[in-house]
Amino acid sequence: MRRLLEGVVPGELLLHYLSLLARGRLSVEEAPGLLDGAGNIDALIREGMAYCHGDDHSMLVAASPDLVLQRALARMAGHLAAEHQRLLDGQERLRAIQAPTDATAGGAMDQLVQILTDGGKIAELTLTLAGSAQRDWLILGARMAADASDATSTSANCRALYESRCVASAGERESVEAVIRAGGMVRLAPRVGMSMRLADEAIALLPLSERNPSGALLIQSSVIVGALREYFELLWERATPYGVPDVEEGPLPPIQMKILRLLVQGLSDTVVAERVGVSVTTVGRHVTAIREALGVQHRFALGVVAVQQGLVE
Repeated sequence: MRRLLEGVVPGELLLHYLSLLARGRLSVEEAPGLLDGAGNIDALIREGMAYCHGDDHSMLVAASPDLVLQRALARMAGHLAAEHQRLLDGQERLRAIQAPTDATAGGAMDQLVQILTDGGKIAELTLTLAGSAQRDWLILGARMAADASDATSTSANCRALYESRCVASAGERESVEAVIRAGGMVRLAPRVGMSMRLADEAIALLPLSERNPSGALLIQSSVIVGALREYFELLWERATPYGVPDVEEGPLPPIQMKILRLLVQGLSDTVVAERVGVSVTTVGRHVTAIREALGVQHRFALGVVAVQQGLVE
């Protein structure tokens, strides 16, 4: 019974219920002694885990475990529904606050697709989206409207996919490698077909024309953004990782090798960030990239794998 109800029924209340269940029933007079007070009896009855029986309600009886589980799940579902409604209400209030003041998208954030033509506003919006992304900031294709800083201004997991020709010149190669230094991951493909910036799975920004990136489409349709995300992931799986040094230097870029050596010493992310000269968020992104490169699922195993592969002593 403990395994059936554990984690669903509060721990202390579960112990009192199991004590009562083991007895089957108790007289109202002796129940407080076994269940540590009348308050626990009231709680069991209130939660539907026990009830008084008999013509004079003199016996306290434990409800059947399956009934207790059903009632507990029903209460949890009710709480979840209430929390979900609170979340929806909060989102609506946030939209109501932002809509009149958001100038970056022409003050019409409720539109699913918008056309933007002001290069300055597009650049500002790009940085805003990068900075507000909570999980993923995805970069596909060449720069859009002077968005050179969009890869280094995000605290989200950054992945960038460029065409191979983007690393042909020193200037373009420097921009690509800046993404890696900021903790992002970069891959190259012979051709990507389009440019795009995508924040989480909520908003996408695309140029109106690949030849003339001064205009952009701001897309907030979940269906369209979801399709664009799938397109990115398809290209990402087929692309080639960039930024991996020669074999003699190891399987990681120099900054990640340095971070790995510090982590193996047992230093915290804060100390590692100070030693390397980057933010704690950037250290976190590098750790994610290191785990992916070494095929390690859990952070605590990094040291073991690093030693096994001869990366650290």
